[in-house]
Amino acid sequence: MGVEHIVFYLTPQDHKYLINRIHPLAREIGVSQELRGWSWWREPLKPYYPERISMFAVCGRFCESAKDVYLMYVEKKQARRTREILLGASVHNMLEHLFTEARKGNFNPDFQVWWTKEAESKKPELENPETFVPYLKSLWEFTLSQLTAAYHETRASHPFATDLDVLATAIPFLVEHKLSGSLLGLSGTLSVDCYDYLRHIVFDVKVGGQRRDFYRLYPTGYALVIESLYEIPVDVGCSVLVNFRNDRVVVDRDIFFINDDLRNWWLEERDRKLELVAQRKDPGKPKECPPSCMFLEVCD
Repeated sequence: MGVEHIVFYLTPQDHKYLINRIHPLAREIGVSQELRGWSWWREPLKPYYPERISMFAVCGRFCESAKDVYLMYVEKKQARRTREILLGASVHNMLEHLFTEARKGNFNPDFQVWWTKEAESKKPELENPETFVPYLKSLWEFTLSQLTAAYHETRASHPFATDLDVLATAIPFLVEHKLSGSLLGLSGTLSVDCYDYLRHIVFDVKVGGQRRDFYRLYPTGYALVIESLYEIPVDVGCSVLVNFRNDRVVVDRDIFFINDDLRNWWLEERDRKLELVAQRKDPGKPKECPPSCMFLEVCD
Protein backbone atom coordinates (compact mmCIF):
# COMPACT_ATOMS: atom_id res chain seq x y z
CA MET A 1 0.00 0.00 0.00
CA GLY A 2 1.42 3.37 -0.98
CA VAL A 3 1.32 6.71 0.76
CA GLU A 4 1.36 10.20 -0.69
CA HIS A 5 2.99 12.94 1.39
CA ILE A 6 3.35 12.79 5.18
CA VAL A 7 1.16 14.06 7.95
CA PHE A 8 3.22 16.71 9.80
CA TYR A 9 6.56 17.10 8.02
CA LEU A 10 6.40 19.82 5.37
CA THR A 11 7.22 18.88 1.79
CA PRO A 12 9.63 21.06 -0.24
CA GLN A 13 6.59 22.62 -1.91
CA ASP A 14 5.03 23.37 1.47
CA HIS A 15 8.27 25.03 2.60
CA LYS A 16 8.30 27.24 -0.47
CA TYR A 17 4.68 28.24 0.04
CA LEU A 18 5.28 28.91 3.75
CA ILE A 19 8.39 31.05 3.20
CA ASN A 20 7.39 32.87 0.04
CA ARG A 21 3.65 33.28 0.52
CA ILE A 22 2.34 32.81 4.05
CA HIS A 23 5.13 34.47 6.07
CA PRO A 24 5.30 37.58 3.84
CA LEU A 25 1.49 37.80 3.96
CA ALA A 26 1.47 37.54 7.76
CA ARG A 27 4.16 40.22 8.07
CA GLU A 28 2.53 42.59 5.62
CA ILE A 29 -1.10 42.27 6.76
CA GLY A 30 -0.58 41.14 10.34
CA VAL A 31 -3.22 40.26 12.91
CA SER A 32 -5.24 42.75 14.94
CA GLN A 33 -4.16 42.79 18.59
CA GLU A 34 -7.75 42.42 19.81
CA LEU A 35 -7.93 39.14 17.87
CA ARG A 36 -4.83 37.65 19.45
CA GLY A 37 -5.52 34.98 22.07
CA TRP A 38 -3.69 36.97 24.74
CA SER A 39 -6.52 39.53 24.56
CA TRP A 40 -8.91 36.92 25.98
CA TRP A 41 -9.97 39.25 28.81
CA ARG A 42 -11.59 41.88 26.56
CA GLU A 43 -13.96 42.08 23.63
CA PRO A 44 -14.37 40.41 21.22
CA LEU A 45 -12.52 37.38 22.66
CA LYS A 46 -14.01 37.61 26.15
CA PRO A 47 -16.72 34.94 26.57
CA TYR A 48 -19.94 36.25 28.08
CA TYR A 49 -21.32 32.94 29.34
CA PRO A 50 -19.91 30.67 32.06
CA GLU A 51 -20.57 27.50 30.05
CA ARG A 52 -17.62 25.65 28.50
CA ILE A 53 -17.83 23.68 25.23
CA SER A 54 -15.43 21.63 23.12
CA MET A 55 -13.44 22.80 20.12
CA PHE A 56 -15.45 20.34 18.05
CA ALA A 57 -18.69 22.01 19.17
CA VAL A 58 -17.38 25.43 18.11
CA CYS A 59 -15.79 24.47 14.79
CA GLY A 60 -17.91 21.57 13.58
CA ARG A 61 -20.44 22.82 11.06
CA PHE A 62 -21.56 19.35 9.98
CA CYS A 63 -24.99 20.31 11.34
CA GLU A 64 -25.86 23.72 9.89
CA SER A 65 -28.34 24.65 12.64
CA ALA A 66 -26.04 23.46 15.47
CA LYS A 67 -28.75 21.12 16.70
CA ASP A 68 -25.97 18.65 17.47
CA VAL A 69 -24.49 21.08 20.01
CA TYR A 70 -27.92 21.51 21.62
CA LEU A 71 -28.41 17.75 21.87
CA MET A 72 -24.94 17.23 23.32
CA TYR A 73 -24.85 20.00 25.93
CA VAL A 74 -28.50 20.77 26.73
CA GLU A 75 -30.28 17.44 26.35
CA LYS A 76 -27.13 15.47 27.24
CA LYS A 77 -27.66 12.99 24.42
CA GLN A 78 -24.99 10.38 23.72
CA ALA A 79 -23.31 10.61 20.32
CA ARG A 80 -22.95 7.43 18.28
CA ARG A 81 -19.47 6.63 17.05
CA THR A 82 -19.60 5.42 13.45
CA ARG A 83 -16.99 3.26 11.77
CA GLU A 84 -15.47 6.36 10.16
CA ILE A 85 -15.21 8.11 13.51
CA LEU A 86 -13.61 5.07 15.11
CA LEU A 87 -11.08 4.82 12.28
CA GLY A 88 -10.28 8.50 12.74
CA ALA A 89 -9.80 7.96 16.46
CA SER A 90 -7.38 5.09 15.75
CA VAL A 91 -5.37 7.25 13.35
CA HIS A 92 -5.06 9.96 16.01
CA ASN A 93 -4.09 7.43 18.69
CA MET A 94 -1.53 5.85 16.38
CA LEU A 95 0.12 9.16 15.51
CA GLU A 96 0.30 10.12 19.17
CA HIS A 97 1.92 6.78 20.01
CA LEU A 98 4.49 6.93 17.20
CA PHE A 99 5.60 10.49 17.84
CA THR A 100 5.75 9.92 21.59
CA GLU A 101 7.93 6.84 21.12
CA ALA A 102 10.17 8.59 18.59
CA ARG A 103 10.73 11.53 20.95
CA LYS A 104 11.98 8.93 23.46
CA GLY A 105 14.43 7.64 20.83
CA ASN A 106 12.43 4.50 20.00
CA PHE A 107 12.16 4.21 16.21
CA ASN A 108 11.12 0.58 16.19
CA PRO A 109 7.85 0.24 18.15
CA ASP A 110 5.82 -2.92 17.65
CA PHE A 111 2.66 -2.41 15.62
CA GLN A 112 0.99 -5.59 16.86
CA VAL A 113 1.51 -4.68 20.51
CA TRP A 114 -0.04 -1.27 19.95
CA TRP A 115 -2.87 -2.62 17.82
CA THR A 116 -3.85 -5.30 20.34
CA LYS A 117 -4.60 -2.61 22.90
CA GLU A 118 -6.24 -0.33 20.35
CA ALA A 119 -8.50 -3.06 18.96
CA GLU A 120 -9.61 -4.05 22.45
CA SER A 121 -10.84 -0.50 23.06
CA LYS A 122 -12.90 -0.60 19.84
CA LYS A 123 -14.59 -3.99 20.29
CA PRO A 124 -17.69 -2.76 22.15
CA GLU A 125 -18.51 -0.45 19.24
CA LEU A 126 -17.05 -2.19 16.20
CA GLU A 127 -17.68 -5.79 15.19
CA ASN A 128 -14.54 -6.29 13.15
CA PRO A 129 -11.80 -3.79 13.98
CA GLU A 130 -9.28 -5.90 12.02
CA THR A 131 -10.50 -4.20 8.84
CA PHE A 132 -8.56 -1.14 10.00
CA VAL A 133 -5.22 -2.97 10.04
CA PRO A 134 -4.15 -2.58 6.35
CA TYR A 135 -4.72 1.17 6.48
CA LEU A 136 -3.15 1.78 9.86
CA LYS A 137 -0.14 -0.45 9.24
CA SER A 138 0.68 1.36 6.00
CA LEU A 139 0.49 4.76 7.67
CA TRP A 140 2.46 3.37 10.62
CA GLU A 141 5.35 2.17 8.46
CA PHE A 142 5.52 5.32 6.36
CA THR A 143 5.39 7.61 9.40
CA LEU A 144 8.18 5.64 11.07
CA SER A 145 10.35 5.88 7.96
CA GLN A 146 9.93 9.67 7.93
CA LEU A 147 10.68 9.99 11.64
CA THR A 148 13.77 7.82 11.32
CA ALA A 149 15.06 9.72 8.30
CA ALA A 150 14.53 13.08 10.04
CA TYR A 151 16.42 11.86 13.10
CA HIS A 152 19.45 10.60 11.15
CA GLU A 153 19.55 13.67 8.92
CA THR A 154 19.51 15.99 11.95
CA ARG A 155 22.08 13.88 13.76
CA ALA A 156 24.46 14.07 10.79
CA SER A 157 23.96 17.83 10.49
CA HIS A 158 24.61 18.50 14.19
CA PRO A 159 27.51 16.21 15.15
CA PHE A 160 28.16 17.97 18.48
CA ALA A 161 24.56 18.07 19.67
CA THR A 162 23.34 15.76 22.39
CA ASP A 163 20.89 13.07 21.43
CA LEU A 164 18.19 14.93 23.38
CA ASP A 165 18.83 18.06 21.31
CA VAL A 166 18.81 16.06 18.07
CA LEU A 167 15.44 14.52 18.95
CA ALA A 168 13.96 17.90 19.90
CA THR A 169 15.08 19.38 16.57
CA ALA A 170 14.28 16.41 14.33
CA ILE A 171 10.83 15.87 15.83
CA PRO A 172 9.58 19.35 16.80
CA PHE A 173 6.01 18.20 17.24
CA LEU A 174 3.79 18.17 20.30
CA VAL A 175 1.20 15.58 19.27
CA GLU A 176 -2.12 15.52 21.14
CA HIS A 177 -0.74 18.31 23.32
CA LYS A 178 -3.09 19.04 26.22
CA LEU A 179 -4.38 22.58 26.59
CA SER A 180 -6.96 24.42 28.67
CA GLY A 181 -9.31 26.57 26.62
CA SER A 182 -11.18 27.95 29.64
CA LEU A 183 -9.97 31.53 29.04
CA LEU A 184 -11.84 31.50 25.73
CA GLY A 185 -14.99 29.71 26.84
CA LEU A 186 -13.78 26.24 25.92
CA SER A 187 -13.21 22.99 27.73
CA GLY A 188 -10.30 22.71 30.14
CA THR A 189 -9.23 19.44 28.51
CA LEU A 190 -8.47 20.30 24.89
CA SER A 191 -6.04 18.24 22.86
CA VAL A 192 -4.42 19.84 19.79
CA ASP A 193 -3.58 17.25 17.12
CA CYS A 194 -0.11 18.67 16.57
CA TYR A 195 1.86 21.83 17.29
CA ASP A 196 5.19 22.41 15.52
CA TYR A 197 7.01 24.46 18.15
CA LEU A 198 9.92 25.42 15.87
CA ARG A 199 7.79 26.86 13.07
CA HIS A 200 4.74 27.73 15.18
CA ILE A 201 2.32 25.79 12.99
CA VAL A 202 -0.90 24.27 14.33
CA PHE A 203 -2.04 21.06 12.61
CA ASP A 204 -5.50 19.51 12.71
CA VAL A 205 -6.13 16.05 11.25
CA LYS A 206 -9.40 14.84 9.75
CA VAL A 207 -9.87 11.30 8.44
CA GLY A 208 -12.14 10.46 5.51
CA GLY A 209 -14.49 12.41 3.28
CA GLN A 210 -13.94 15.64 1.40
CA ARG A 211 -12.34 18.87 2.47
CA ARG A 212 -14.72 21.44 3.97
CA ASP A 213 -14.15 25.16 4.32
CA PHE A 214 -14.77 25.12 8.09
CA TYR A 215 -11.87 22.72 8.67
CA ARG A 216 -9.70 25.85 8.88
CA LEU A 217 -11.57 26.83 12.04
CA TYR A 218 -9.94 24.06 14.08
CA PRO A 219 -6.30 25.26 13.71
CA THR A 220 -7.59 28.81 14.13
CA GLY A 221 -9.20 27.95 17.46
CA TYR A 222 -6.15 26.10 18.73
CA ALA A 223 -3.92 29.01 17.68
CA LEU A 224 -6.07 31.36 19.77
CA VAL A 225 -5.84 29.00 22.75
CA ILE A 226 -2.04 28.71 22.46
CA GLU A 227 -1.78 32.50 22.24
CA SER A 228 -4.00 32.87 25.32
CA LEU A 229 -1.85 30.50 27.37
CA TYR A 230 1.71 31.17 26.19
CA GLU A 231 1.37 34.70 24.74
CA ILE A 232 3.26 33.88 21.55
CA PRO A 233 1.87 34.67 18.08
CA VAL A 234 0.66 31.71 16.04
CA ASP A 235 0.02 32.75 12.44
CA VAL A 236 0.09 29.48 10.49
CA GLY A 237 -2.43 26.66 10.45
CA CYS A 238 -2.55 23.42 8.51
CA SER A 239 -5.63 21.28 7.98
CA VAL A 240 -4.66 17.70 7.15
CA LEU A 241 -7.14 15.38 5.42
CA VAL A 242 -6.29 11.67 5.42
CA ASN A 243 -8.13 9.29 3.09
CA PHE A 244 -7.70 5.60 2.34
CA ARG A 245 -8.29 4.86 -1.34
CA ASN A 246 -7.82 1.37 -2.71
CA ASP A 247 -4.18 0.51 -1.99
CA ARG A 248 -3.08 4.03 -1.09
CA VAL A 249 -3.17 6.42 1.85
CA VAL A 250 -3.65 9.93 0.48
CA VAL A 251 -2.78 12.92 2.63
CA ASP A 252 -4.09 16.30 1.48
CA ARG A 253 -2.84 19.35 3.37
CA ASP A 254 -4.13 22.90 3.40
CA ILE A 255 -1.58 25.30 4.91
CA PHE A 256 -2.80 28.85 5.50
CA PHE A 257 -2.41 32.20 7.27
CA ILE A 258 -4.63 32.48 10.35
CA ASN A 259 -5.88 35.95 9.53
CA ASP A 260 -8.46 38.28 11.07
CA ASP A 261 -11.28 36.88 8.94
CA LEU A 262 -10.75 33.34 10.23
CA ARG A 263 -10.42 34.55 13.82
CA ASN A 264 -13.66 36.54 13.53
CA TRP A 265 -15.42 33.54 11.99
CA TRP A 266 -14.27 31.35 14.86
CA LEU A 267 -15.54 33.90 17.40
CA GLU A 268 -18.93 34.09 15.66
CA GLU A 269 -19.27 30.31 15.89
CA ARG A 270 -18.17 30.24 19.53
CA ASP A 271 -20.57 33.01 20.57
CA ARG A 272 -23.48 31.49 18.64
CA LYS A 273 -23.04 28.09 20.23
CA LEU A 274 -22.27 29.31 23.73
CA GLU A 275 -25.48 31.36 23.63
CA LEU A 276 -27.41 28.33 22.41
CA VAL A 277 -26.14 26.25 25.34
CA ALA A 278 -26.42 28.97 28.00
CA GLN A 279 -29.98 29.94 27.04
CA ARG A 280 -31.00 26.36 26.21
CA LYS A 281 -32.24 27.39 22.78
CA ASP A 282 -33.37 24.59 20.50
CA PRO A 283 -32.23 25.74 17.03
CA GLY A 284 -34.36 23.14 15.28
CA LYS A 285 -33.29 20.60 12.70
CA PRO A 286 -31.34 21.75 9.66
CA LYS A 287 -32.78 21.54 6.15
CA GLU A 288 -30.56 18.55 5.42
CA CYS A 289 -29.14 16.00 7.85
CA PRO A 290 -25.90 14.30 6.81
CA PRO A 291 -26.15 10.50 7.16
CA SER A 292 -22.88 10.52 9.11
CA CYS A 293 -24.34 12.71 11.88
CA MET A 294 -23.53 11.30 15.31
CA PHE A 295 -26.94 12.33 16.66
CA LEU A 296 -29.11 11.14 13.77
CA GLU A 297 -30.91 8.53 15.88
CA VAL A 298 -31.80 10.90 18.73
CA CYS A 299 -32.57 14.08 16.76
CA ASP A 300 -36.23 15.05 16.42
